[in-house]
Amino acid sequence: MTVQIVSNSSTVEGSQSILRALKLIRSVAKHNDRGIKLSKIASETGLHVATTHRILSVLTSEGILSCDPGSKSYRLGMEIYLLADTARHYFVRDQFRSALEKIARETGDTVFLLIRSGNDVLCIDRVEGKSPIRMMTIDVGIRKPLGIGAGSLSLVAFLPDDEFEKELAANANRYSQYKMDSERLRSLGMSSRSKGYVVSENLFHEGVTSIGVPIINSQGAIVAAITVSTISQRMPLKRREAIARFIKKVTAPLVALPGSRKKISTK
Repeated sequence: MTVQIVSNSSTVEGSQSILRALKLIRSVAKHNDRGIKLSKIASETGLHVATTHRILSVLTSEGILSCDPGSKSYRLGMEIYLLADTARHYFVRDQFRSALEKIARETGDTVFLLIRSGNDVLCIDRVEGKSPIRMMTIDVGIRKPLGIGAGSLSLVAFLPDDEFEKELAANANRYSQYKMDSERLRSLGMSSRSKGYVVSENLFHEGVTSIGVPIINSQGAIVAAITVSTISQRMPLKRREAIARFIKKVTAPLVALPGSRKKISTK
């Protein structure tokens, strides 16, 4: 018996269209700094100009790419950055989840994982400790201006001076809604450098003390911050220091990647 295999032409065409779209996105990404025009994209990908234009139009309408109306040059669109940012959130959360659980078990307190997102801090994970005191100072998915909160401030306070000042200036008009100002945050950030972590006591939340520790990889980049929060009575000086040391200990293997270390301010 002869078995006739019938190919699904629509499926083949669909797969081909996806592959072509990916080729175009990669071509644009290579020239993203200056942008790239239609004719060059078609030449690089080996596609007909009409086909290239049709696919580019769809990608542009969906925000994956953008086209400057003056120069007619294509660049990556905002949507692709948002997708990449979301993927980064999940990667960082998965990378540090076990560390957060260890810290929560060791301290009994609430532990938060924070990352920088533009001029905001974003909480991407939280683990509750066994302490009967439950801290709800910030929830997963909540955004605040960089600098508001111990962990948030630790994301920028250990940057070089000019970068720290730039971040404070970017959010200066937003701090007043948190009854805070750039000068107070600058002072707290600078004084935290010698310790290597930020402590906020009754500053952002009444009766709450939080420790924010920046997580710095082997290239010297601050990739995240971990915050431990509890009522102030549970956070004497020696315990603060011990918690900060433990956070650094359990996260060190997660960021120990090969490479030269960039200088982080500890002045």
